[in-house]
Amino acid sequence: MDDSRGRSLAWLGHPVSMAALVLLVVNDHVWKAAHPGWVTGKLSDVAGMVLAPPLLAAVTGLIAPRARFRWVAPGAILTVGVGFAMVKTMGYAAALASGAWSLVTPSLVRVDPADLLALPFLAVAWWVARQEPRPAPQWLKALRLAVFLPLALAGVAATSAIPTPDAHSVVVDSDGALYLGADNLRAGEPWVVSRDGGRTFVASAGPRAGQAPQCSRSEPVVCYQTVHRRIAVESRVGGGPWQMSWEISEEDVAHLSDAYPHQDSHRLYSVELAVLDVPGGHVVAVANGRDGFAVRDVSGSWRRIGFPTVIRDIAPVGLEEARAAGDTEENAPFALAFSLFLGGLVLTLVAVRRARRAGARAGLYWLLAPLATASCCAVPVGLIATTGDSPLQGVSAITWIPLVAVVVICPVVALKAGRLPLAGGLRAAVLVAIALGIAYAVWIALGTGHVGHLALLLGVAAALVTPAAAKVM
Repeated sequence: MDDSRGRSLAWLGHPVSMAALVLLVVNDHVWKAAHPGWVTGKLSDVAGMVLAPPLLAAVTGLIAPRARFRWVAPGAILTVGVGFAMVKTMGYAAALASGAWSLVTPSLVRVDPADLLALPFLAVAWWVARQEPRPAPQWLKALRLAVFLPLALAGVAATSAIPTPDAHSVVVDSDGALYLGADNLRAGEPWVVSRDGGRTFVASAGPRAGQAPQCSRSEPVVCYQTVHRRIAVESRVGGGPWQMSWEISEEDVAHLSDAYPHQDSHRLYSVELAVLDVPGGHVVAVANGRDGFAVRDVSGSWRRIGFPTVIRDIAPVGLEEARAAGDTEENAPFALAFSLFLGGLVLTLVAVRRARRAGARAGLYWLLAPLATASCCAVPVGLIATTGDSPLQGVSAITWIPLVAVVVICPVVALKAGRLPLAGGLRAAVLVAIALGIAYAVWIALGTGHVGHLALLLGVAAALVTPAAAKVM
C-alpha cells in the first residue's frame, strides 16, 4: 500500500531522521556558541538536508493523504534541493526566503555557495525513504503524528531564530584601546576591543575607564557628531561648517528596517561615536543600534562591521540584499509571475484530479512539468525586474508568454481528457484570481513592503482556495 501520510511519517520517525533533528538543535544551540567556525556552520546544513525532505513529505501527506508516496518522496527531495540551491546562490531567492520565514521567527537566509557542499547528503534522505517501513502499531503511528511531526517543526523553527543585539557604546580607553559595547548578544561578552586601530576585534570584559572623544588631537583638528535619528555622521575641520562624512540614505534605512525582523523594538540610527588617534591619522567608530557598528579608517573609508564577534547574527545586512525586499510598486512583476504560477498550479491539479475521477489516464500529472519549466523562467525574471526604475523593466514577453500559455493550456488539456465542460474551469479560474487578488490587497494593507510576506500570503491564498476551486470546476 502506497500510503503517503503513513509512509511520510514513518520516514520522519526513522532513527536517521530523528538523529538529524537532534544534531540540528544541538549544533545550533550548543556547538556553534562553544566552537564557532566552518565545521559547525556546515553541520546544520547537513542535518537540514537529511531532515527537511521527510518533514516536507509529512506535511504534504497531511494535506494530500491519498497522494502516492513514490511521487511525494522524490518530489520532497527535489524541492528541498532546488530551493536550497536557489537561496544559497541567488540574492533575490534568499531575500524571499528570509521574508517568508521571518513571519514565523526572526531570520535571514544568506547567500553562501559554500553551503552547497551539504547537497550530497540528500542521498541519505533518499536512502531512508527507500527503506521499507516495518509494520507499526496504532499507538506508534499516533505518536509520530502527535509528537514527531510537531517536534521536527519546532526544532527547525527554533534553529532558525536569530539574536537581536543592539549597539550602544563606543569608548576609548586610557591605553588607546577601542571598545565597542552592545546588548542582547546571543553569546559571549557584551564588549569587544581593538588594539590595532579598529582593524580587528576580540571579545572583552569591557573598559576599566574611558571616554568617547568627539575630536582628533592632531592638527588639523577634525570633530565628528551623529545625526539625530539617522544612520549618519557629520564632521568638520577646525571651526568650519559641519559636512556629511558618512551616511546610509533614509530610503536604504527603510529597506533595512524591513530586513531586520521585529525592528520596531530596536534602534536603527547612530547612537554614539568616538575618535581614536592612531599613527598616520585617526579612526572613528560609531554605534548604529540594530545595524551594529561602523568604522572609519585612517584613509577616510567607512565600513559597516556589524557585531564583530557574533558569528550567527545577520548584521550588517547588505544594502543590495535589503533593497531586494522591494516595495509595493517594485514587486508588481514578481506578484504577477508568482500569481500566474500558483493559479496555474491550482487549476491544473484540480483539473487533473477531476479528470482522473472521470477515468482519464494517470499520466496527466505530467502536465505539471511545462508549468514548472515556464515558471522557472518567468518568476526569477519577475524578481530581477524589481531592481529597475520601472515596475516592468527587464521583463521580456518571451519569458511571460510561455507561462500564460501553459496556465491556460494545461487545465484545458486535463478537462478535455476527462471530457469535462470548460465552463467549470472558467469558474474556477475566476475564483482563484479573486483569492490571489485579495491576498495581494491584504499585503498592501499590511504595509510591510517585503516580497517574502507577499509570497507567503499568495501561497496561503492558493492553498485555501483549492477546495473551493475543485467544487466549482
